[in-house]
Amino acid sequence: MKKAILYIRVSTDEQADKGYSQRDQHERLQRYCEQNSIAVLNIIFEDHSAKTFNRPAWTRMLSELRKSKSKPDAILFTKWDRFSRNVSESYQMIGVLSKLGVQPISIEQPLDMTIPESKMMLAIYLAAGEVDNDRRALNVFYGMRRAKKEGRFMGTAPLGYKNLSSPEGKKYIAPFEPEAGIMKWVFQEISRNVFAVDQIRKKANQLGLVCTRMTFWRNVRNPVYCGKLIIKQHKDEESYIVDAQHEPLVSQALFYDVQDILNGRKRVPAAKLLSMELLPLRNFIKCNKCHKMLTGSSSKGKHKHYYYYHCDHICGVRHNAIETNKLFLDLLRTWVLNPAAVELLKLVISSVYKSRTKNEFNAKTQVMTDITKQNEKIAKARRLLLDEEIESSDYKEIKADCDAVIARLEVKLQEVSESKVIRLDIDKLTDKIISTFCNLDKVFEKATLQKQRHILCSLFPEKIEFDGEGHRTPRVNTIAKAIWLINNELGSLKTDTAPDFQTLYRGVVPTKLFYLRQLFSFQYLMWL
Repeated sequence: MKKAILYIRVSTDEQADKGYSQRDQHERLQRYCEQNSIAVLNIIFEDHSAKTFNRPAWTRMLSELRKSKSKPDAILFTKWDRFSRNVSESYQMIGVLSKLGVQPISIEQPLDMTIPESKMMLAIYLAAGEVDNDRRALNVFYGMRRAKKEGRFMGTAPLGYKNLSSPEGKKYIAPFEPEAGIMKWVFQEISRNVFAVDQIRKKANQLGLVCTRMTFWRNVRNPVYCGKLIIKQHKDEESYIVDAQHEPLVSQALFYDVQDILNGRKRVPAAKLLSMELLPLRNFIKCNKCHKMLTGSSSKGKHKHYYYYHCDHICGVRHNAIETNKLFLDLLRTWVLNPAAVELLKLVISSVYKSRTKNEFNAKTQVMTDITKQNEKIAKARRLLLDEEIESSDYKEIKADCDAVIARLEVKLQEVSESKVIRLDIDKLTDKIISTFCNLDKVFEKATLQKQRHILCSLFPEKIEFDGEGHRTPRVNTIAKAIWLINNELGSLKTDTAPDFQTLYRGVVPTKLFYLRQLFSFQYLMWL
């Protein structure tokens, strides 16, 4: 009596759970064995795709066949597409089974391999399964592409979103907290262009965002977060962007600002958000020899750790962290606001605030001017193309670049048109700022490490120069110069005895230059 193994395969979990396809195959194979007096040695159930033979049940069966001395005569299955849907791998597996003395047999598509013409029929049976598989894959591809063109996100939801289904069974993605809030914070922090992007990622991980470095970078460049989907290039169809149906987490203007920073258009040397407790000045001070940023680390001594700011370059500069921090605090103490300068500082803050809010009304005009310039570039390129001075491919490239810039400017224009200028209680904020200035060194000493580094970013956007004996601030800014001129002018016009403005400007000009610069950015107001 012949011996055989029954191989029953389905391709989806749903079929496997319901059992209809497996039960039907089992009944037909069992009936065939009874009618042909074939002994069944084993029944193999497989819930896996037939694209390859890398299937759990098939791999175990093949391993047992190689070890077993008593081998079956055949492996029975209903149709050849149950065996495989890959022509090349099918022939390889038939060869492997032939060496083991086992013959694969389809009970509904039987072939007598002793007849040469049967090889042609075998090729047809095997190719039919692969063609059917490819056709279904192509249908799925075009279906998903059509859905994306309609604005539906396909696939696993990105960080900050969750896959959901409507009562009608239509799938969509929706914001998912707390990840959505963290991703909003990430985009806002990157747009500020203060801290290094990888430092923001590490802080986001601490806040609860679970992702790798690669996933993080892929997500911050994904337009899904501003309500857009990318339709990739396919054949003659160019790549383009469509509006998505899901709720965006950030505005288009914010997303494009972040992309400009990531692409280097707005990037500035950024400091680290995270650092050691005793190294708050890490990446904020420059090496006095090679002018690179000083990093920091600790060295283990016999009884304790010693902290140093040092240069990674070959110059070998190293400064004791405790002494460097003390010198910096001495610098801050010399910057504590002179009470005589309070009224003048209030006037300067008020003046700058009014000037900045006035400039916000001119933003719309500036954006429209930029759009006009891009359109003029396209028109110029078109004239050059008609005069045959450039190739059509060059014109397409110029037009594509200009169109991309125009699309961003139009988003910015819409945001500027819809935004309303927020009027702040500048007097109340000024009192709070001045109160902080009068205790600057104490505020810095009591602040947390992260808050200290926020303060440093506000005070020194161009970093601090340190020679081992003292800290030196960068160049004088225009606002500080203006204050010096105002003080000088007021000092020459004043006729009574108080206050002494000559004393005031001598204290302000050489020491508070960078402090005043960042004061007038409302980023610093938000810190306060």
